[in-house]
Amino acid sequence: MSSPLPPPLRLLSISAIALAVLVVFGSWFDLLELFSALDASSMRQAVEQQESLFSRVYGEEALVFSAALTSSLEVRHSALQDMRSLRMLILFGLSISATSLFMSGWRLLYMEQLSKPRLARLLSKTALACAIFRTLDGAQSAALARRAGAAFDASTAFKAHLPQSMETTLSFFSMALTFCVVALFFGAWRYFQAPNTLALLEKMPPLPPPPSA
Repeated sequence: MSSPLPPPLRLLSISAIALAVLVVFGSWFDLLELFSALDASSMRQAVEQQESLFSRVYGEEALVFSAALTSSLEVRHSALQDMRSLRMLILFGLSISATSLFMSGWRLLYMEQLSKPRLARLLSKTALACAIFRTLDGAQSAALARRAGAAFDASTAFKAHLPQSMETTLSFFSMALTFCVVALFFGAWRYFQAPNTLALLEKMPPLPPPPSA
């Protein structure tokens, strides 16, 4: 069992672990999408199954919305297949980096196999790797969102409930999410390699020996 970290450092370590878990699950979900067997007919059937819901929400415009959504999904699927190999590499790299970040944070909190400063440096390096892979992932996600949104906009003049351009809206949300996540990773990278953080860990008292029988 590890000696307890100071409260601010402990909180930031837990935050890094939680962020790593979210990113790992997100990358696995995207990988599942890459390996899914969905085709154009499957996507049309999935949209058709929701037409009753669309009718309640959009009324007479439901069929127009369904056609736009189907076109958007088909274009996104096609774009995803075009970048399949590269995206697979990026997602695997992101998943591995985030898993390493999780393990580094966990060991910093609860284990003593390595010195605390060494674990903090390892956590910092894995956070930087996550930031790089998540930036690449975000660039691909933004490209997918832009193409899907453009297909939606081009397929219909459906503006009664969605007056804003879907291309602009989806691209903005994709880039904003990427910026927030990457900023958190960069923050972890800078904090855990900072001299003040390492000095604080160096000053921590060693774990007391277990009581003798």
